[in-house]
Amino acid sequence: MQMSDIHVGPSLFRPDLLEAAIEETNALRPDLVAIAGDLTTDGYRREFEEAKGYLDRIECENVCVIMGNHDARSVGYRHFEDIFGMREWSRVVRVPEGEAKVVGLDSTKPDLDEGEVGREHYAWLDSEFRGWERGPKILIVHHHILAVPGTGRDVNNLRDAGDVMAILRELKVDMVLAGHRHVPWVWSISGVRIVHSGTVSCMRVRGTSPPTYNVIDLDEESVRVTLREPGGKEEPLASFARRAPSTSRFYPDIERYVRYDKLPFQP
Repeated sequence: MQMSDIHVGPSLFRPDLLEAAIEETNALRPDLVAIAGDLTTDGYRREFEEAKGYLDRIECENVCVIMGNHDARSVGYRHFEDIFGMREWSRVVRVPEGEAKVVGLDSTKPDLDEGEVGREHYAWLDSEFRGWERGPKILIVHHHILAVPGTGRDVNNLRDAGDVMAILRELKVDMVLAGHRHVPWVWSISGVRIVHSGTVSCMRVRGTSPPTYNVIDLDEESVRVTLREPGGKEEPLASFARRAPSTSRFYPDIERYVRYDKLPFQP
C-alpha cells in the first residue's frame, strides 16, 4: 500500500478522503503501508500531531513514514523527529515470498521544493541493499527521480537523480516508492520500477488527476499496481514481472561515474 502527500493543514486538506483511505487500507490488511512524504502543508507541529492521529489508526504492523518537502518547511524536520522518529531508516518486512528490505530516505532540504540524496548517503544506501537476497529491495523516497508526465514544468525533482539512478541500477533495487508531484505514474527503467503516488487527501491536484493512492500486489511472479480513489472507483495503473527481463549489459564500472565520497570531517 502506498500513500503520499496527505497535506494536513489549512485550506485544501480533505479529512474525509484520508479517513476513507484508512478504512479501505485496514480492510485490505496489507503487509506494508508506505507513506511517501508531505504529511503536512507548512511543517507546523500541530499539523504533524494531527497527521500522527490519523496514521495511528492504520492497522498494519509496518507503517513506514518519510518526510516530504512541505514537512521540511518552518524547521519542521525537528517536529517530524519528535513525533515520528528518525528521518532515515532501514527495516525488514515480512512478505508472502519471504522478507523485503525496505529503506526510507530523507531527500528534503529545509525550505526547498527540490530534493537531493547527497553523496554522503550513497555508501549507506549501498550498504543497506548490496547482498540482500531474501526478497524484494524497496526504497521509499519523496522526490521523483524521473519526470512525471501531466505535472507541468519539472523544476523541483531530485537534483542528483542521475547518480541515484545509477546506484539503484547497480544494486538491482526492485522498486522505488515516491510521491511529490501529486500525479500517479509508473516508470520501469534498467530493471528498476519507480512507482509514484498521487495526493491521497488534498485538492492540490494537477490536470485531471483526482486524489488517489496505490495498492501494490506483489508475489514471486508479478507485481500489480491498482489506482484507488478514496471512497470511490479503482483502475489498473501498471503490471509487470516481479523480476525485470533484460538482455542489456552495462560495462563501465560505476566508480567511473559515481564516487562514494566521505564528508571532509570524516576520518
